[in-house]
Amino acid sequence: MAFFSAYTDSMLEPLRLRVVDALSSETSATLSTNGPGGIQAGFFPCESDGLTLYLLVPASSDVLYNLETETAVIITTPHWQMEGEAGACVQAQTLPAVRLAHSPQAPGCVLAAIRCRRIHFNWMEGWGYRETIDCDDG
Repeated sequence: MAFFSAYTDSMLEPLRLRVVDALSSETSATLSTNGPGGIQAGFFPCESDGLTLYLLVPASSDVLYNLETETAVIITTPHWQMEGEAGACVQAQTLPAVRLAHSPQAPGCVLAAIRCRRIHFNWMEGWGYRETIDCDDG
């Protein structure tokens, strides 16, 4: 059984790397939430670390209000759409590799961390998705 697991992991690694590449190529994205504040969407600066995308969200945003009760979110860019689970980070707890937390835009903002569950890659032209990759570990 260990052989099968190692074989499967080696097959999935290129897909994981494609997702990591896609997330790291973006500097801003639209975060969409739903919750007590209603349907909310905002365009925010972002930065990734592996399969986690961080967005710098104003502390007064209804997006954060929604995340207190509903963590399922959608992130949209011109190149892909991602489904994920979100949570607000205390900026002091963020990884030092996430420069966004230390940017001039950071005061008055909260870093929202979104773990990728699934990503849909858009066609270069036209509509719909050309590919979907599931990122859930379990």
